[in-house]
Amino acid sequence: MSKHLMKRVGAVCTSAVMSLSALIATGTTSAPLAATAAGNDNYARLLQYSLYLYDANMCGDISGCSIEWRGNCHMDDEVKGGYHDAGDHVMFGLPQGYAASTIGWSFYEFKESYNKLGLTDHFKTISKRFTDFFKASTKMSGGNVSNFLYQKGEGQPDHMYWGAPENQSGSRKMYWTSNGASDIAAEYAAALALDYLNFGDKESLDYAKALYNFSCANNQVARDGVQGFYLSNDAKCSDDQAWAAAWLYRATNEDKYLNDAKSKVTQYLGWAHAWGNTDLGAATVLAEITNDWSKVNGYIGTVCNSSNYLCMDDWGSARYNCGMQFISLLATKYGGQNYAGWAQGQMNLILGGNGGKNYVVGWDNNSPTHCHHRAASGMNDSKSDDPNKYVLVGALVGGPNKNGMYVDQRYDEIGYMVNEVALDYQACLVCAAAALYDKFGTGSCDTSIVGVKNLSLTPGTDPQPTTTEPPQPGTDPQPSTTPAPSTGTTVSGNATVTKGDEDGKYQIAVTGPCKLEVKLKTNSNDWESNGGYGYTQGDWVQKEWKADSSSGSFTVEIDVPSGVSNVQFQIYWPKSATIESATQTGTQVPGTVVDPPQTTPAPVTTTTTTTTTTTTTTTTTPAPVPDTTTTTTTTTPAPKKMVTRGDANCDGLCDVADAVLIARLSVEDRNAKITDQGYANADANKDGTVDANDVVEILQWIAFLKDW
Repeated sequence: MSKHLMKRVGAVCTSAVMSLSALIATGTTSAPLAATAAGNDNYARLLQYSLYLYDANMCGDISGCSIEWRGNCHMDDEVKGGYHDAGDHVMFGLPQGYAASTIGWSFYEFKESYNKLGLTDHFKTISKRFTDFFKASTKMSGGNVSNFLYQKGEGQPDHMYWGAPENQSGSRKMYWTSNGASDIAAEYAAALALDYLNFGDKESLDYAKALYNFSCANNQVARDGVQGFYLSNDAKCSDDQAWAAAWLYRATNEDKYLNDAKSKVTQYLGWAHAWGNTDLGAATVLAEITNDWSKVNGYIGTVCNSSNYLCMDDWGSARYNCGMQFISLLATKYGGQNYAGWAQGQMNLILGGNGGKNYVVGWDNNSPTHCHHRAASGMNDSKSDDPNKYVLVGALVGGPNKNGMYVDQRYDEIGYMVNEVALDYQACLVCAAAALYDKFGTGSCDTSIVGVKNLSLTPGTDPQPTTTEPPQPGTDPQPSTTPAPSTGTTVSGNATVTKGDEDGKYQIAVTGPCKLEVKLKTNSNDWESNGGYGYTQGDWVQKEWKADSSSGSFTVEIDVPSGVSNVQFQIYWPKSATIESATQTGTQVPGTVVDPPQTTPAPVTTTTTTTTTTTTTTTTTPAPVPDTTTTTTTTTPAPKKMVTRGDANCDGLCDVADAVLIARLSVEDRNAKITDQGYANADANKDGTVDANDVVEILQWIAFLKDW
């Protein structure tokens, strides 16, 4: 590290010390420290831009499309809708299902980021077009799939046409199957299961189950029409089925799906999460479910380990790079590893860092202008040297090959290899952008983009599902107008509910052990509500809940263990749901301390004998009742030892985020949460307490002003 850079780091950290010192002095944490982003770390803008390729590739009636220069097309198709695959106009089922399920995964993991940036409505428009098309392409008989459409159009004839999709005439071949394309059926199933998880559409879950059953019953990959284009790797469908089964388990909690996912996923990982092989994606979802990250960490540790650009394949290298960024950031968030710096460095290279070419269209003046895309070209000759007529905002091109070669041209094989765009490429960019924004929180969305219409950024929205016919893109049922309880308000029941700073988040004061019954109220047309809850019992415990509707009401039951005084309760979907009552029942422990502490009115005489691991307490209760003696033996857990000095949030590294968390704790911010392990790590100056002095200690270490 150069001296100049060290001086800059020192100055930044000194400024941070001053900011945090002011925070501690004033005792306020109402606004988080602002994160600024210039260019390549503007992950909010990157996530916003990454969605627009899907608008540009919409097929059929495209009402709700955000791209000004697109119009309706292929209105003679037997089944209208869906998306064009890439720079061409075919609808290939395998990358279509992969893209839909993968962007659904990004929303499932990082819904709060979409909501915060006001991108949820746009995402839902895109996602529902996928899933509505999958349902329209599936014929059912008695709850079983009798036939489904897995491809629209023929690869070679379509590729011979260069022009706008609006001008492509003639009937296109429809590829239906009653006993094959199991790989594609499983990908559709995964996307539909995620639609249910993300938006609560019960119909989507029914179709997901049926398509998964169809896939497993036939076990044949698609061949007719896909040869030479999108044939599954090794001609197998077990990876797609493992991927679908993992999401069906998430949606249903039925063990049969979990067992299927475990049995079908490969034992040895060897490739990125991609359209032709979803083993890594399935393994990662399983790792989250089982909390066993050994397989995933073992693989990504061999791939995500260099500051050089990760190029896994000559064709479309940037998609694999972005896909590995996403998986590595999930491993960073949940799997005990730290690849955040690696992912950030790779995205910096993709966006033109270090003086290179950037590979995202419309990002800056160094972006591709000749990407291989018929509609965006605005011309009838692919070999013209003129730049595209329209800017394909946010599209990820293929990127350099293994020799580092990249050319910004539309034609010849090298142009297709490094400068084409596709649904599956873009899914990886969407995922990486969402994960990077979740991790670093930098940047802001643009309020005006050339060529984009209907640009609306409404933070905090969470579209409601439908229980009848799928809505047209861009239309959603109106949310409930039932007001949420204000901060500190006690709703019906005997537990105090305090509304959090964000929609759908609550704190519920309890006295464990008990059974906590939370009743929710929402629209009468909502089939299901889901969310999560957590509490501190030694370490932080996090669980998910799901409840079925009864006339618009939902009931969630939580078994609260001993010693818990506060439950963090969150509603993922629908955000219009509010807590109607919170009631705790069952065995109570007299004298259990809650926040604030309760006093014990009865006089007691106490004799205590203490050893290093066992405490024996004898308590004598005076008249009017006869004398009774109670002996309680408890095992005191050993105190947590410091693992990573200063790592208060237990993400594997010591950085400014830890200093912020400790500062919040120092001013008694009730929303600041820390585990026992985090508290042990937070004592950075090793004086036996966690306070503002540890904040200064950490920031001085970051700034190279102090050596540990």
